[in-house]
Amino acid sequence: MIIWLASYPKSGNTWLRMFLKSYFLKSDEKLSLESSILDNFKAQGFPDQVILDHLKVDYYKFEEIVKNWEALQNYINLNNKTNFVKTHNAMCTVGSYKFTSFKNTIGAIYLVRDPRDVLVSYSHHLGSDYEKTFVHLSSSYSYEYPSSGGKSYEKTLMGTWSEHYNSWKNYNSCKVLILKYEDMILNELDTFTKVINYIKEIDGTEFNMDKLKKALKLTRFNELQKMEKTEGFKEKGKGALFFRNGKIGTWKDEVPVNIIKKIEKLFQKEMIELGYL
Repeated sequence: MIIWLASYPKSGNTWLRMFLKSYFLKSDEKLSLESSILDNFKAQGFPDQVILDHLKVDYYKFEEIVKNWEALQNYINLNNKTNFVKTHNAMCTVGSYKFTSFKNTIGAIYLVRDPRDVLVSYSHHLGSDYEKTFVHLSSSYSYEYPSSGGKSYEKTLMGTWSEHYNSWKNYNSCKVLILKYEDMILNELDTFTKVINYIKEIDGTEFNMDKLKKALKLTRFNELQKMEKTEGFKEKGKGALFFRNGKIGTWKDEVPVNIIKKIEKLFQKEMIELGYL
């Protein structure tokens, strides 16, 4: 069954995956940014292109991905294990097709980040200016666009930053653990303890404080950045580094006031609810 690791892009999802990967490392394994068939912990993305190819889904047509959401998740769950699956998809319904259901999903950890900082990080990742990136954050028809065979395709439907957050917050077919990126930085021990306790509640995973502290040490931002500089990272995007900054409040010195005002007006309700305003 699936535990989703869900977020709008550039909100700490990869950091969370690396922490979990480190927590579940066997004694003879070494932490690496890239996945390996030897990994004890495999956090996969959704939809995964390898599985799309295997199931012969025509992923150049987004409606074909949507029609196969359930089949793709059925395939992942054939191993009868807890599967940690990353997604940037909103918890949405397209036509008659729901993104997931209790049949395939037993949990979800949702990461949310101040949209003003998301704008900064996402703009570097996309190689776009702040105005164009704001269009992504404010469009109900915002997608991820990976490429295959030199051609890009619509992989996930994200919607606006607030639509994305509300879609996961309001999902009630399982318990959703909502974490703020800022708490991951400011209260890391408490926040990541919540993560392991949540997983323990779902599937009985052992809680081990020594393992947790070791995983935190291995996956601090500067450590992941050093790892990326040494190994490279296929999720890097168009920026110089995927793990570029990782700080809170960089928007204050980088983003024009007019764009900040547009973000705060459009997402006022959710930003107040989350303590960002």
